[in-house]
Amino acid sequence: MISCPNCGSNPRFDIASQKLLCPHCGSSFDVETFPEEEYGADMQEVDGEYAGQPDKMKVTIYTCSQCGGELMSMDTDATAFCSYCGSHQILEERLSLQERPKRIIPFRITKEECKRIYGKKLKMSLLAPKALKDPSHIDGFRGIYMPYWSYNFKQNGTATFKGKVEHREGNYRIVDSYDLSVDEDNVYRGITHDASTSFDDKISESLAPFDTRRSVDFKTPYLSGLYADIPDLQKTVYQNESAVMAADETMKEVKDTGYFRQYSMEETGNATKISTTLTTLESADAAMFPVWFLSYRKDDRVAYAAINGQTGKMTADIPIDKAKYLIATGILAGVIWLILQTFNISSLRDILMTVIHGAMAGALIYGMVIYKLDEDIKNREWEKYMRERALKESGQKITTEEKKGRKNKKKVSTPKKENGSIGIIGTAIIWIILIVIMKVLEFVDFSWVSLAIPAVIAFYVYIGFDGDNMKKGRISNIAVCVSTTLGILIWLINPYVDEVYYFACVLMMICVVWCFFDALHYYNQLMTRPLPQFQKTGGDDRA
Repeated sequence: MISCPNCGSNPRFDIASQKLLCPHCGSSFDVETFPEEEYGADMQEVDGEYAGQPDKMKVTIYTCSQCGGELMSMDTDATAFCSYCGSHQILEERLSLQERPKRIIPFRITKEECKRIYGKKLKMSLLAPKALKDPSHIDGFRGIYMPYWSYNFKQNGTATFKGKVEHREGNYRIVDSYDLSVDEDNVYRGITHDASTSFDDKISESLAPFDTRRSVDFKTPYLSGLYADIPDLQKTVYQNESAVMAADETMKEVKDTGYFRQYSMEETGNATKISTTLTTLESADAAMFPVWFLSYRKDDRVAYAAINGQTGKMTADIPIDKAKYLIATGILAGVIWLILQTFNISSLRDILMTVIHGAMAGALIYGMVIYKLDEDIKNREWEKYMRERALKESGQKITTEEKKGRKNKKKVSTPKKENGSIGIIGTAIIWIILIVIMKVLEFVDFSWVSLAIPAVIAFYVYIGFDGDNMKKGRISNIAVCVSTTLGILIWLINPYVDEVYYFACVLMMICVVWCFFDALHYYNQLMTRPLPQFQKTGGDDRA
């Protein structure tokens, strides 16, 4: 543990000054010159190993009894909540020896700056739950060093590429093939991938990049007063992917070099790219990068906010409060009513037609939302598959919760990301067809054929529902179809009872709000995650 040389208290790393500050005697120390070996590493035996080993560091491991999440710290203070599942309880703690990382990027963003960045985001999120804006909740941001593998590659020697040049001679197309050689002496440093299964890959990608040029040699005092996640992915997991990134960059540079621009390079597989560019691993160093982390738990779901502790870049899951949604909907309905009054649309038949148009537009927008949400859900399934593959490659077990999820899936091949182009094109086509039909029908005195339009829209929306992912929303979609058809029927019959028009208008608006309320359910599912269940000692399968 880190101890103050003057009073023996536990000094903390102060982000603003980049020094160690002792809260007891007020002394400050430079991290780089702090006598770490003398005061930090003793000869105590931990887990059957010596704590004084130069490649080890003695830390306190905090383990959540609900999700099994683990954090390590140089402090002896017990922590009262879990950053990963949001559980508010005293976490189990134990001493442990951990491998010392080689490099670290110290925190540059202070907690106060972090809170301002997050607060600015929340100001723009008018429908966010009130609890997210609670100062006591925002104060729960925790500074965590996330483990990364930093890969360094070298390319040295003569690399040979396949190239070709095409030209025409009369009626013939001539293809000349060449073996192109390049003398390489390249070094790629700092290709990084996070080394923790607790840290969602999507979050780590959103926070990237870190400026590895500002990393320093690791010193345990940087951890004092902060936390660190425990690396549990072997360096081999992302080694090949990192080598491909280095090889791709070299091939891009070769193609952009003046002399080689006249040649068309042959496309090759990843393994060939690596061998062609003579890409070899020089080293894979363990590193720690700074992240401010905050979790928001509601029932059995949890939302995360994370801020890059070096650059201030943020990613946040911000769900929508259903009560605020209903209030906003009511206000919007009032605004629409005022607009109708402003333009003096006094005829009930005209008001009914306006609501019909609004209901059909709402149904189409609802369809676009459903397509988008279904695409995001499939992408999350794809990310889960990639995570499981990484776990297998590192020799770890897939959690019980994930096994259950895979059993419930249909038997399909490797999940693939969806680009959503079909949904977007389909939406555009439906919009164009609808506009054309409406214009034509208005010119020929709106006919009974218009009754089919809501059915077409309902079918378009319905095909956006995935059998496994989406079960809510089907009934509300049919309700919009029926209510809009009823509204058109009333408009065509043109009864002389005012209450019938009011009933049709209110019914359509309720059904549209119902539809978007169901869509809101899926949105909040994407903005929150199931309580994590890490395959570590102490995890509770019921969490």
